[in-house]
Amino acid sequence: MKNKFSKNYDDLLEIYKNFHQEGTKWENAKETFDGRSLKFFFNPIKQIISTNKSQSLIDFGCGKGKFYFEKIKIQEIEYNNIAEFWNINDYYLYDPGVEKFKIYPKDKKDGVICVDVVEHITPEDVEIFIANLFDLANKFVFVVIACYPATKTFPDGRNVHLSIKTPNEWRMVISKIIKKYPDISPFTICAKGRQVFETIS
Repeated sequence: MKNKFSKNYDDLLEIYKNFHQEGTKWENAKETFDGRSLKFFFNPIKQIISTNKSQSLIDFGCGKGKFYFEKIKIQEIEYNNIAEFWNINDYYLYDPGVEKFKIYPKDKKDGVICVDVVEHITPEDVEIFIANLFDLANKFVFVVIACYPATKTFPDGRNVHLSIKTPNEWRMVISKIIKKYPDISPFTICAKGRQVFETIS
């Protein structure tokens, strides 16, 4: 990992490992952070991949990556998985909370996608976290950030969405970071509610 995170981040990671293994009071282990949020962005990501002529991808914070391991149907056409729909053969799944995906990417890929992850990061680590996404990309970074509280909470009562900002506040954060990466195309979407989205970059 390029940048070291805070102790709060490391402590948080241990909680997420337990969520993945044991589930929560809201969902069983299989359904907890299984990667289902990706379904809202199948088509936008495909368009970005095509526009940027990308051939490789990192799903950073993929959860259990469910759509990479099951068939999907889009416009009545069935695909073996989401990677087939995107026409991507070279992809890497990373999530430090999931045992089989815990190895940090060693190589850059054309694109990095990060869906519904940033809001879970401790506030003091958010900018470093986002910068790491750009460090791993050759062509584009696609980020979706929820701007509202989650239904889940930590054992201590805190909401799992630790970094909640308005779309405009996130716009300023992203604008600051992307100045260092002029060759990487940023695509950032803020979710203002369930299925209510605003593009900010």
